[in-house]
Amino acid sequence: MGLLDNYTGVGMSPRPKWRHQQVMSHLHARMFNELMPKGFEPLSEATVTDNWNDLAPDIVIFDEDHNPLVIFEITTHKECLPIIKKCYELIVRFPKSEYFVYDYEAEILYAYDSHNDLWRNSEEEELYSRYLNRPILDYLA
Repeated sequence: MGLLDNYTGVGMSPRPKWRHQQVMSHLHARMFNELMPKGFEPLSEATVTDNWNDLAPDIVIFDEDHNPLVIFEITTHKECLPIIKKCYELIVRFPKSEYFVYDYEAEILYAYDSHNDLWRNSEEEELYSRYLNRPILDYLA
């Protein structure tokens, strides 16, 4: 489950598991009212551009011009590293965006540090977005 999976059509599989959908719903709901007054819009499973065949992360926070500011992927422990690697396709295209990958099985959040070209994790430090008021794990839990 991730950035390039094809979920089009009724009954297509593999679909994300319920836990994946619950985490995505909680994240979206908990940040929505905080972001909208600032002119930012979180969308789930939306393409990063207006090309409807483009990559569609789990949640993207867009600015008023539909530029992706923050990209979230929610994944299993097994798929975590492949998803992190897949994020580099977007990092090259949108280097100013923030990137977060949440392994919901291990309950570990990863954040891309563009200044050092590495991924930080929530086991070592609290991870924040410059667009949200609290640590990201507060929105996921």
